[in-house]
Amino acid sequence: MHPFLPNPFLRGFQNLRYERVLQISYADDCPPCYRALHPAQNELPDEAISLQPCLFDDDVAVITEGVCVPEFPRMRCPADGLVNTVLYQILGNQLGRSMHIGDLGNVEAARNLIEQLSFATGHYSRSWEISSAHLPADDFEYLQVRAWCNSPAGFFECFELNASHAVGCKLYSTPWATEAEARGSICTADEVSARMLADRVPPVLLKLLLLAGQADIRLLIFDPDAAPLSELSLFTED
Repeated sequence: MHPFLPNPFLRGFQNLRYERVLQISYADDCPPCYRALHPAQNELPDEAISLQPCLFDDDVAVITEGVCVPEFPRMRCPADGLVNTVLYQILGNQLGRSMHIGDLGNVEAARNLIEQLSFATGHYSRSWEISSAHLPADDFEYLQVRAWCNSPAGFFECFELNASHAVGCKLYSTPWATEAEARGSICTADEVSARMLADRVPPVLLKLLLLAGQADIRLLIFDPDAAPLSELSLFTED
């Protein structure tokens, strides 16, 4: 799948994470600044950092009292400051850009917020209903045959909704992450794509399923009466 294709199924923030930062005061007439702790001191607990004097530059801060720094790190134009407090900033990606979401006072609160924002409970799956016009006629017929024959393909199976002439797909083992995002995911988008190609899944359907799986969709329904998505191509009969 091309990495720069827009994914209409993605909603909210992606790649949620937290970082520990220090709020530092350093001059009476200047607002506080924010710096990461130098990696050499990452093991220091919050209580050994807060309200401690430090040196800082444009990138990092180093606590200078009450701790031992075996090899004092080089810093560019260091300045003296005082750590007011330790914060855990929440970051996420939206539309391909990193965004600062907020700050919390401890790591437990940061982890809990990320769990809530990402619905990381093990019980949350999203469903989408989109127009079947996003599929060529042959691709939609492929889904119908899969549903009629009760024949699951790799990583998804199909079911029919007779009253609305719609066909749904249940996706398995999502999210299907890219190689760069994998980090412990069950399977990657490349692995899913290879299996679907082996199962002769039509190309347009394959692309839509990969986009949905990357967004952690579990149920994707193609309905003739559903609204189309502006980001996706339409296939209409002449």
